[in-house]
Formats: sequence, structure tokens, C-alpha cells
Amino acid sequence: MAKIRILALDGGGTRAGIIARALAEIYGGDVGGRQILRRFDYAAANSGGSIVLAALCCDCTPRRIVELFDDPATVRRLFSPTWVARVPGLRRIVPPYSSEGKFAALQRILDENGKEGEAPASSIKLVDWPKRIGGDVNLLITAFDYDRQRAVFFRSNRASLARSSAPSVEPTLAEAVHASTNAPIEYFDKPAAFAGRRYWDGAMGGYNNPVLAAVIEALANDPERFEDYRVLSIGTGTNVRPFTTEGARPPLGERPPDEGWFTALETAAMVIMDDPPDAAMFEAHMALRQPLPPRDGAFSDGTLVRISPLVRPEWDGVQWTLPRGVSEDDFRALVDLRLDPMARAELEIVRLMAELWIGGTLRNQPIRMGDRFRCEIGHDRFAEAVEHWLRIA
Repeated sequence: MAKIRILALDGGGTRAGIIARALAEIYGGDVGGRQILRRFDYAAANSGGSIVLAALCCDCTPRRIVELFDDPATVRRLFSPTWVARVPGLRRIVPPYSSEGKFAALQRILDENGKEGEAPASSIKLVDWPKRIGGDVNLLITAFDYDRQRAVFFRSNRASLARSSAPSVEPTLAEAVHASTNAPIEYFDKPAAFAGRRYWDGAMGGYNNPVLAAVIEALANDPERFEDYRVLSIGTGTNVRPFTTEGARPPLGERPPDEGWFTALETAAMVIMDDPPDAAMFEAHMALRQPLPPRDGAFSDGTLVRISPLVRPEWDGVQWTLPRGVSEDDFRALVDLRLDPMARAELEIVRLMAELWIGGTLRNQPIRMGDRFRCEIGHDRFAEAVEHWLRIA
């Protein structure tokens, strides 16, 4: 039987350009976005990943999507800074970006990159996009219902058997992306609002990595065919380091956070980017009945493939060291990289992360890590993960 292919795209703010760079390496930089999506039966995305998904729906090539995320003016339009962003330190207590301004920018960018001869991309309902793509792909965009305080899923397939809490609204693609990209506290000033409902970023529901949502969507609709599933999850980069209390010097080691109110607020805002999203890959691995590695071994031959940069120091058997070829200044810049870089110099750090990862200098994020961040399940390098995906898909 034909394989069931699933694509999941992480959130990550401006760093979502890394997803486009990965797609360019896998499928080619000048391949149309719709041609890529026609390779999949399900495509799920959150936040920055949902912008990439929307651009693919508009038939943008990976190269064009990279250009959008590399352009400081475009990124600034997307975040729509308010006067708060110009006051140092104030953003720790007042969100610096305009939700309404971001929605207007999203609509303009989709329309500017829409396919010639079609209706404005921002006006097209999510349910109508599969026929425009020209395939049977099921689109799934994650968000968080601000009023009901639970995860919500915008689907192109309104008849999906997974629709336990389908929203009463039928959004446009632009509205679904607006809801999914509305990160709170440190970022946007108010919930995304349309059709009488309000939403935060899907990461608030634990879906910054939407791979588990995508797998559950497929299992609900094709429950007997899980052995045919092939899952590609593309992320935007994370970092993991030992603590300085464990003997690792900065920046190779990180200091444990203090217990101050501002630090606690920042931790609450940023934890949505890590676990449970980091755990989602292992949960999906188990949901699809994939083998576990032998004790003290590794497993890299499953039907789920995780592709995402992992910034971490190397253990040489005695001490923690910098990745070979990475300077201390560059390592510090990589681990300090926020989700909202928009100046040219900051965007260059995003590019550096992608290039070091694709080139094999930085590690690839495993599905499960073991002692000293060793890869236990998954692939340790970008090239290994891509080779495996192309072989099984």
C-alpha cells in the first residue's frame, strides 16, 4: 500500500527560516511549495512553522521563504513593534509587539506572494486550500483558545474524525496563522481576535512541535495503517547545556535560574518552547509502536525523522568543549539567540546556526537524548537524518 506521509513544522519566530533552509536541502531550493506539499498526506504547523506552511500553500519556493525570513524589513513588519520595543527593559513587563499589526502584515505578505490569477491568498478559507494545492493533503494548524483555555486545531478537513473540539469558526488560512503565531507575555500585546473568538500561540497548549498532533490526526483517520506512516518533523533549533554547578564553565555551561519574579515570568513564557514540545517526538515514536534502543545502544531506523539544530557543547571524555570550528563568541551568540531577531546582525546568527547544522558542525536534535546529551533515538547529524528520510519516504 502507499505510504502515508506526515509533515510537522515547529514554531520558533524568526528562526522558522531554518525550516525553509532544510526544505531546500531536501527537495531543492527552487521547487514550488505546492509540489512539496503534494508529497504529503498531512501537514501540521505551529507559529513560525505555520507561516512557512502558508507560504508553501502560496507556492513559494524554499528559497523565496528563506528570503522572507532573512529580510529585516519583512521580519519587522511581521512582529510590528510598538513604542514599548524602544524602551530598554520595559519588554520584561509589557509585550512589545502589536497583534493587530502582525495580522495586517501577515495578510499583506500572503497577498504579495500569492499565485498570479488566484484570489488574494489572505481571503481563501483554510478548507479550500487543498484543492488549490492540487493534492489530498490535510492541513492542520495549532493554536490555543484564550477564552476556553485549551488547545484548538484549525483543519482543512472539517470531517476529520479527530475533531473533538473543532472551532465553531471556519477561518481563512491567514486567520489560522494569525492565531497560531500569537505568542503571549514577552511578545504580543493581546490575543489574536477574529469571528468573535480569541487565541494565543499553539505553543501554549504544548504544540510548539506539532508532530504528536499530526500523528494523532492521521491515526484518527487511518488507524489501521500506522505501519505505512512516514513522519518528517522539522524544527527551528534549540540548545541544551550542563549547568555550571556541574563543572562546565560559561558559555559551555549555563547558570541555574534564580527565583526572582522577573526570571519566573520569563521562564513561564519560554518553557512552552521546550517540554512538552521536545517530548512530543518520543511520544509520537511510541504511539507508532517504534522499537526502543537496546541498553547502552542507539536506534536510528524508525519511521519518524526529526530534523532540527541542536546547539550543545561536546564531551571529550574528560570535559565539555566547544563544537569543533565554533568560536566561543559564536557559541555564546547561538545559545543566546531569541525567537524575535530582526536586525541584520541577529539574522546572521540564524543563518550561521542553519549553516553549521546543515554542514555537520552542530548536532541534530535526537528524538530521545541519553547521558551527556548522547543521541539514543534519532539521528546525530543533519545529513544522516535527511538520507534516512529520503530512503523511507
